[in-house]
Amino acid sequence: MRNSIKAALAATAGAALLLGGAGSLAYWSDASEVQPDTTLTSGTLDLGAPTCASWKLDGGSDFDTASDTIVPGGTLTRACQFQISAIGDHLTAQLTANAPSMADSALEDELTFSAAYEIDTDDTDDDTGETAVDPDAGAVAFSDADDGSYLRVLFTVAFPFGVGVDNDSNGAVTAQLDAITVTATQTNTEH
Repeated sequence: MRNSIKAALAATAGAALLLGGAGSLAYWSDASEVQPDTTLTSGTLDLGAPTCASWKLDGGSDFDTASDTIVPGGTLTRACQFQISAIGDHLTAQLTANAPSMADSALEDELTFSAAYEIDTDDTDDDTGETAVDPDAGAVAFSDADDGSYLRVLFTVAFPFGVGVDNDSNGAVTAQLDAITVTATQTNTEH
């Protein structure tokens, strides 16, 4: 080995012994704490409990389950209203509604389900302050600007008439509509 390499190794070993033993290393250090100086509060996304009208047959009178029946070409509709609580900066949400199931009924394959949504600035359905909402998946239905507004949903259960309708629901077939769940899901479009 060359003398210069040996000398460098010896100097390094000597310095390590001095630092680890009797010697000392002096350097300055400082730390300063940053106070958060803020309180965080989460927002709110809530539709509240709905108020619903009765099911209507073909847009007319209330549907009476004891005496009314539905046939191909018939439609049942029901309007429900929710008060929106949407608190939070940049909060947006989309809406979906599940189709009610009718377990073990031939009618389940015959009936179709849809939901139409609108946001209203007041709780009266008077064509003032109402905005229709695009039902396509992913469409923003409301935002934090709609906090305190009303969501109106019109559910439609239709019994289509014509091609593609079979005859297996003919003859007093019954079905119990299960619950319909309206879901507001936060989106992340304003960030």
